[in-house]
Amino acid sequence: MINRLKELLFQNKGARQTVAKNVFWLSISQIGSRFIRAIIIIYAARILGAAEYGIFSYILGLAGFFTIFSNVGVDTILTREASHQKESAPKYFANAFWIKIFFLSITAVAIIFFAPYFSNIKGAETLLPLIAVLIFFDNIRELCVAYFRAQEKMEYEALVTTFTNISITVFGFLILAKFKTSQAVTIMYISGAGAGMFLAAYIIRREFKKVFRNFSTKLIKEILNASWAVSLYGIAASFMLNTDVVMLGWFRSANEIGFYSAGQRIILILYTLPTIFASSTFPLLARLIKNSSHAQIRILTEKILLLIFLMAIPLCVGGAILGKSIMYSLYGGDYVAGAIAFQILSLAIIFVFPTIALGNLILGFNQQKKMTIYVMVASLSNIVFNAALIPFYGIAGAAIATVFAQGLYNWLMWRFSKKLTPFYVISQLKKIAVASLFMGIFAFTLQQIGINVFLIIAASVMLYFSLLYLFKEPAMEDVKIFIKALKK
Repeated sequence: MINRLKELLFQNKGARQTVAKNVFWLSISQIGSRFIRAIIIIYAARILGAAEYGIFSYILGLAGFFTIFSNVGVDTILTREASHQKESAPKYFANAFWIKIFFLSITAVAIIFFAPYFSNIKGAETLLPLIAVLIFFDNIRELCVAYFRAQEKMEYEALVTTFTNISITVFGFLILAKFKTSQAVTIMYISGAGAGMFLAAYIIRREFKKVFRNFSTKLIKEILNASWAVSLYGIAASFMLNTDVVMLGWFRSANEIGFYSAGQRIILILYTLPTIFASSTFPLLARLIKNSSHAQIRILTEKILLLIFLMAIPLCVGGAILGKSIMYSLYGGDYVAGAIAFQILSLAIIFVFPTIALGNLILGFNQQKKMTIYVMVASLSNIVFNAALIPFYGIAGAAIATVFAQGLYNWLMWRFSKKLTPFYVISQLKKIAVASLFMGIFAFTLQQIGINVFLIIAASVMLYFSLLYLFKEPAMEDVKIFIKALKK
């Protein structure tokens, strides 16, 4: 039995089984571990209050903003190239590492000299030096994770991510037991991130031992030439993700940042769902593209998008309906003021989920330049929308700006992706849409009666999948295939 489990969960024995194995491990790392971290985040938000939690969220937003100086696309290129050329993987890792170190140094300088000019929130200035440490730990860990994905060893990623989030949670309870400040929560994050980085580095310690031996100016140039477009994409994407919080810091108070970030945190956790399928299938998709297997590329793309919409549509409906109850149950009455932003941000799920998969498709075709242009257009639109809406509508305006920007980005990505491979998905969503509609009516009715929101969610999920089964939704067959693949 034990040997059978080892074969299923720790070995790559075929395309279907490998994808299913990757989905399993990424589900644990991206969903399970993040729910563990969510426990300490919700606890911190409750005991800190909206103002102190707002300062912490603002610091994380600035960290994400300054990550643009260190996130130069090498992680993505490392995964793509190392999955193509297994024998050269250690060399790609070594040179990607030195590129990271160089740009992390630039990031540290940028934080020291420029970060104070971005902060208009009182109390945030003393935390700014900690951003550099957090970014270093996160970037080195993510470099290791990119290498795991290239080797299709998502079990290592699951281990590192779970350990990181458990560490954040444990350090959080220990630190917050004595210090109930935004600085304490920031140190909590750094401690957990550092623990995760050291574990990841230990797992591939052999590769770190060869970073000097495998250094190559030729390969560094190759990686940089391939990654600059991905780098611009990462910069714009990071900018768009953190624009709301940073601009709320310019126009509004720490309290409002706290309200907005509480709901946004839930949405960001949900964003991991499409990432699981996209990341698990990316090595396979990259190989199909390299081999010009056009029919298989189209089929795989359609299956991934259908599974993603299978999750996105009901989450969008459920979040919009149950947003207020969810915020109250998780964070307490003080954070109900942020429910409107959470409900609006839920609408963005319908755009963000498929865009994540389309990004991998475009990257696989080495067309990241187009993707970069699109995300830059969307980012600029987000700035314009935020500047126009936040002064008048506060956190609701920031959420509306995000929905508009993500909708524009999705439209641009969708249109270009169909030129690369002519997939057809929208016409196949009727049953999913109908099931989501009935689920939404059911959830709304139970909410009016006064049923506990978590019981509503559980009952709604059961109803939704029961309806899909009764409707004989084809996408449910793909779910069965993933399960069967793990049994083979």
